[in-house]
Amino acid sequence: MKSEQKDKREMHKATCADCGKECEVPFKPDEDRPVYCKDCFQKHRTPRKSTLTNKTEMKSPEPKPVVEPKPVVEPKPVVEPKPVVEPKPVVEPKPVVEPKPVVEPKPVVEPKPTVDEQSILLTKYQYLLADFENYRKQVSKEKENQSKFGNSQIIQHLIEIYEDLKRIVDNIDSNDSSLNGIKPVIKKIESMFKEQSVEIIPSVGTDFDPNIHEAVESTENSEFADNVIISEIQSGYKIHGQVLRPSKVNVSKHKVLDNGVNANE
Repeated sequence: MKSEQKDKREMHKATCADCGKECEVPFKPDEDRPVYCKDCFQKHRTPRKSTLTNKTEMKSPEPKPVVEPKPVVEPKPVVEPKPVVEPKPVVEPKPVVEPKPVVEPKPVVEPKPTVDEQSILLTKYQYLLADFENYRKQVSKEKENQSKFGNSQIIQHLIEIYEDLKRIVDNIDSNDSSLNGIKPVIKKIESMFKEQSVEIIPSVGTDFDPNIHEAVESTENSEFADNVIISEIQSGYKIHGQVLRPSKVNVSKHKVLDNGVNANE
């Protein structure tokens, strides 16, 4: 019966912990429990109890000898070799050098210029003085022109406003109340023109001058001499004697015959 029960037990494959052979054991192998084959199991099996007397005596296992641990030997510290100190070279003292006496430089005596050199220097000085005087006059003249003609563009715009106001006065009814506000403005502008030396260029009845007049038209007229201004289309103005705006005029021209004789003579 016992043999049949042994045969009916479930066997599990395992590996012997000693020899490493594969074997079968009647229990499920566990990692914490070593598994041996039959041969190795006999080696590790404890002997059965022997009955010497009525009392069963257990043989106590002989105590294993206590192995004393070997004393730990500390390593000796490594002693680094001392650096070799080279001897310093002996520095010989420098000889004491006595300072040399300071010799003051002699004043440089410039040679006196000769008579020719004096005349050359005088000529150069006179040229420089003349150049400086011309430069001073030029700067003064530029400043004067700036003060005189610096406001030329503003005055040109003001002339157009002045002429527009005069045209309004000439074409408006004399009883219109707006004249009381326009005429004082015209007088102020004329006063300002006088302060800035602005004057009207005379034209009608005078000879045509291309420097101050601009001929826009020419008319054959026997009542006027040749090249005389008959009428003025637009007034011209001067500022400090220089033309600010030329007068636009109509000039009389006499008819000239084919033989070169003036028809009005």
